[in-house]
Amino acid sequence: MTYRDFINELNGLGDKKTIRVEINSGGGDVFAANAIYNALLAHKATVEGYVIGLCASAATIVLMACTTRKIAKNALLMVHNPTVTVFGAYSSEELLKLAEVTDKVKASIKTAYKERLDKTDEEIDELMNTETWYVGQEAIDDGFCTDLIEESADVLDFVNGNTMNVNGIVHTFRNDYVETVVPDNVRKKVLEFSNTPQNSGTFLNIKHKKGNENMGENGNKFENVEQLRAAYPEFCNQIENSAIASERARLQAIDKIAAGVPAEMLDKAKYTEPITAEALSYAVLSASNAAGSKFLNNMVDDLGGSGAGSVGSEPGAGAPSGAEDESAARVNGLAGAMKKDRRRGK
Repeated sequence: MTYRDFINELNGLGDKKTIRVEINSGGGDVFAANAIYNALLAHKATVEGYVIGLCASAATIVLMACTTRKIAKNALLMVHNPTVTVFGAYSSEELLKLAEVTDKVKASIKTAYKERLDKTDEEIDELMNTETWYVGQEAIDDGFCTDLIEESADVLDFVNGNTMNVNGIVHTFRNDYVETVVPDNVRKKVLEFSNTPQNSGTFLNIKHKKGNENMGENGNKFENVEQLRAAYPEFCNQIENSAIASERARLQAIDKIAAGVPAEMLDKAKYTEPITAEALSYAVLSASNAAGSKFLNNMVDDLGGSGAGSVGSEPGAGAPSGAEDESAARVNGLAGAMKKDRRRGK
């Protein structure tokens, strides 16, 4: 999930009175969090925040954009100083500059905190310097959250369970991620607030699930094309352009075989009942074959019903009787051959 994805989906919601943001994240890029924070602040809707598992590091910036900020009784919130990962060789001047930039990043985080917390710069500095962890009510007591999530609230199973879901992956306290990140005293607090504490001192040990196992069940739902386009404009443009190109190619292919095709059939194939050029060719051949069969059938019936084969001769009427018999035989032979012709459809 990038900040671009988040903002696109936020815009795709359209006009809403209330937007609910469920947070379950270990944090990440401060600049991405700032972008999400500002997008939520700029939205006309009332934004409600729900910490349902973990809200740590940069994720707390997003939480500060919410007017009401609720937290599950056994959920975690953590604030600390920003850090930067460095690779390569640097001079002392470059490292000093990097330290200065890192301090500026911290100042931007403090700006978001000060909008919600009744604390001085020095108090916020202390919280961040010591990497402060909160469990449930503690986050409310220190001003980061406003209320506890009610037991009946429609949230993930984390509220009533003993597992921690971070970035789509279910963790236990035996998991490397939690084991190395969450302090021992914080783990104990979470277990105390869970409905079914584990005697072993760990969360419920369940098999890890893929993050996209239930993808789509509780995902975004768009009510119309406008909402989808607002959320994913580039993707919609690609679909539209592809459809236009395919339709143009279909019409061009039909135009190439249009000669000899009845106007009514051509119009139907192009517009009212669209089909491909290949399907139109087959339809034309089928129609021609049916028409040919009908013609042959009618011709055979006419020859057979005319009595030409039984026409006799009268003395002195013209051609010798032998010639008349030969003519009648030819007609009967032609009629017989036509009856055996498979193209007649019989």
